[in-house]
Amino acid sequence: MIKFFRRIRQRMIKESRFSKYLFYAIGEIVLVVIGILIALQINNWNEQRKVDTEIVKVLKEIRTNLITDNLQIQQTYKLKAEDIRIQSVLIEALESGNIPYDSIEYHMGRVMIVRRIVLVDNGYQLMKKFGLERIKDEVFRNALINYYTVSVKGIYDDTLDDDLEFQTVFLPYVRNHFLDWSWGKYGHLANYEQIKEDHYFLTSLKINRMNQESTVQALERGASDIQELIPILDKTIMEYDQGI
Repeated sequence: MIKFFRRIRQRMIKESRFSKYLFYAIGEIVLVVIGILIALQINNWNEQRKVDTEIVKVLKEIRTNLITDNLQIQQTYKLKAEDIRIQSVLIEALESGNIPYDSIEYHMGRVMIVRRIVLVDNGYQLMKKFGLERIKDEVFRNALINYYTVSVKGIYDDTLDDDLEFQTVFLPYVRNHFLDWSWGKYGHLANYEQIKEDHYFLTSLKINRMNQESTVQALERGASDIQELIPILDKTIMEYDQGI
C-alpha cells in the first residue's frame, strides 16, 4: 500500500499536480499512523493477555491454598471443640467435687493443650508481588485481603495466645503436680484429692477455656470467609479465562 502511494506521489510530482500530490501524501501519513496505532494496540493486547494468563495461574494457586486452609481449619476446629468439651467436663467436676476417677487421667491429657495450625499463603504472596490492584473485581479483591490480613491473622494471634498459656501456665503446673503426662493422651496427678481445693488450677482452666473458645470463633470466621471466597474466585477465574 505504501509503495502504491509512493508511485502516485512520484507521478503527481512529475505532472506538477501539487494539490493532488499533497492529498496523497497526507493519505500516506494517515495510513502510517493508523498502522502504528494498530500495531501498538495489538502489542498492548498481547501484553494484557500475558498478564491475564499469569493472574489466572496465581488465582488458581490461591484457590488451592484456600482449599488446604479450609481442611486445616476444619480439622483444628473439631479438635478444639472436643478439647473445650473435655475441659468443661473437668471444670464442672472440680466445682462439684465429684471427680470422675475413671476418666480424669484422659481428661487431664486434653486440657489446656495448644493446637497449632499452619495456613498457606503462597498464592496470596505471589499476587501481592504481582500487584493486588490487578484484580479487577473490587469485591473479591477486598474479601481476599480481608481473609489474609484479618481472619488468618486472628487465627494465628489466638493460637499464639493458647501456646503462650500452655507454655507458661499449664506446663509448669504439670511439672509440679503430675507424676506423668502425655500430650493429648493422659495425665497422672500426684494427688487427686488436693486438686479439688486447687483454685489456681480451676481458675486457670476457666480462663483457658475462654481463650480456646476465642480461637474456635477465629477458626469459624476463617472457614466462613473461605466459603464466601471460593465462589467469587471461581467466577473471577472463569472471566479471566474467557478473556484470554
